[in-house]
Amino acid sequence: MFTFDAMPVMFVGLLVMFGWCSVWSAREFAGSRDTRQGVSNLLHLVMSVVMLLMVARPTWRVLTGVILVPGLVGFFAVATVWFVWLAVGAGRSPGRGARLHFLGHAVMFTAMTWHLWAMVVKPSVGHGAHGGHESAGSGMDGWVSAQSQAGGILWWFAVIGLPLMAYLLVAGVRGVWLALFPAARVQPPDCHGARTTGPATYRMAALTEFAMNVGMFWMSVGLMTPVLPFLGSLAF
Repeated sequence: MFTFDAMPVMFVGLLVMFGWCSVWSAREFAGSRDTRQGVSNLLHLVMSVVMLLMVARPTWRVLTGVILVPGLVGFFAVATVWFVWLAVGAGRSPGRGARLHFLGHAVMFTAMTWHLWAMVVKPSVGHGAHGGHESAGSGMDGWVSAQSQAGGILWWFAVIGLPLMAYLLVAGVRGVWLALFPAARVQPPDCHGARTTGPATYRMAALTEFAMNVGMFWMSVGLMTPVLPFLGSLAF
């Protein structure tokens, strides 16, 4: 987890990003028009809330005291399958734009599953590797150092995460573009029922996409240091 003392900018930034995502996702869930929208928006809301609770140590401990991390991994893996199912048709033809929309969500939920999976393999690496402030001692440090070398388990997690992190960064930049130029956005598919009320709503939704994707990218930079050490400088 993160602390204000160790990483004040990251701590506050992630709280703001995921807090906004939680509020907007709750709005979209309330505006769902059918079951498919409801399930999709609920999954986004759950992910936003989980990421918000991941930021601070006390809230994360409360959550994992109720739901173990492996259970969260399983939940988000199932959520990934849901969006893949929507992308391939789900009983109706989604069209190319909608297909890409659902696939984008599937990649984002895969990234969430990947991050949590890393925390199952080694509880402190999910966040402690960002600044090393959760090290349990020299034995843990030695394990992290050894497994971060080429061929180690942390190295492999970083390799697996490369395409996921690249997607999150590109999707985050796209969110900024859509917020600045909402007219460039095509009519969204029916994954989000509350996005059909005009340019202001598009801008807010696009800012949520930015916050969700860039926030997840930022939160995960520590997992990538075995292959991209310079990303560690983003934890401040």
